[in-house]
Amino acid sequence: MTIEELKKKVLAYKWEFWAERPFGAFIVSLFKDGQTREYMKQAGVDAEWPSMLFQNGAWWKSEEVWDDFAKQLEENLQKGVTVFDVVMRCEKYHSTGLTRIEKLLKSKTKPLAKLKELYDILTQIMSYVWLAHGFEHLYLKKLHKEAPKYYKGDVDKFIGDISFPSKKNAHSFLVEALRSDEALESVQKRFAWIKVRDGFSEGFTLEELAAEREKIKKEKSTREFKRADIPPELRELAEISQELVYFRTLRTDILYEFMWLARPILKEVAAQFGIPFFELCNYSVHDFLVGKPRLYPKSVCGISYGKEFALLNGPILRADFAQTKELKGTIAFKGVVKGTVKIVKIAHEIDKVKEGDILVAPTTAPSFIIGMQRAAAFVTDEGGITSHAAIVARELRKPCIIGTKIATKVLKDG
Repeated sequence: MTIEELKKKVLAYKWEFWAERPFGAFIVSLFKDGQTREYMKQAGVDAEWPSMLFQNGAWWKSEEVWDDFAKQLEENLQKGVTVFDVVMRCEKYHSTGLTRIEKLLKSKTKPLAKLKELYDILTQIMSYVWLAHGFEHLYLKKLHKEAPKYYKGDVDKFIGDISFPSKKNAHSFLVEALRSDEALESVQKRFAWIKVRDGFSEGFTLEELAAEREKIKKEKSTREFKRADIPPELRELAEISQELVYFRTLRTDILYEFMWLARPILKEVAAQFGIPFFELCNYSVHDFLVGKPRLYPKSVCGISYGKEFALLNGPILRADFAQTKELKGTIAFKGVVKGTVKIVKIAHEIDKVKEGDILVAPTTAPSFIIGMQRAAAFVTDEGGITSHAAIVARELRKPCIIGTKIATKVLKDG
């Protein structure tokens, strides 16, 4: 399929702005095979992501694509596959991947041979990225259909409350380590990567961890989330939803932890081609593997249709938000508050959020938590009622609007 034919296939879908991400060509290139049936089957699911569009640092979403994938997942469920099976495979893959990366770090093989295996390790995680989105799309529709039959209040809030995860994520373990007397050097070694959401920026410093430890230890008590009572008829769906909220954080945490641990390999590759390490993010893995690295602009565009995939220098879809006069989203936690907008697109910008500011972000992640504690309210482009921002808003009891799609495009700092 030619590039023009591929563009035509992709643009046949109706796309809308979905999620801003600080990804360059390197991470986008990992999706080439991660969305294929070959890697999905290794995750225990016989499916394939239909089409993707990433441009100008943001994902675009097509309901047709998501519904197609959800239909494939439903067929797998009918054959006995469960969300819990897939999540368990992902958890096991975490251990397997850590072992493989550890062996690679000790290996005496050439950098590109190491990169080839690392590509395989990282690509598998991309299949879990799409599976989390697909299953969540499928089950939230089921919950929205069934919940009103047994609950007569604010259904969105109810679904968010009963979906609060019962399992802890890596950030929870980081907080536990900071509450303890574990040496900061040890905490940094285990959790520095949590701050890195682009694969290449710097992790938590000892100074940052020390400041957070001091703040955490001054807190009088931790706020325990109180889950709403779940009607027996909804218990199974609620448990699946809780697992999916946990899964969403798990799969991206694994990706960033793997990339952090594999930095010595990536630095070897960068050195072989005379490229500064931090510029590696703008190169495709596939170009390195054939020995012909090519620098892509930050406006890189990644498109796919089935197994067909291409990286392009610029966008294929026009987007103009300049005339937008109104924002709409979903209430994750009710309240009225006034403050100064602070746009935060990556974790390294979180320090600009001061007490009482309004945190406006594409999405939030555990690495944003310090700023979220200072902010008076949150507004996000993406996310449903079970998103990280929605869950933290209810936990901290701070007003929150999610799913505005373009808040970071039309609001400005100050």
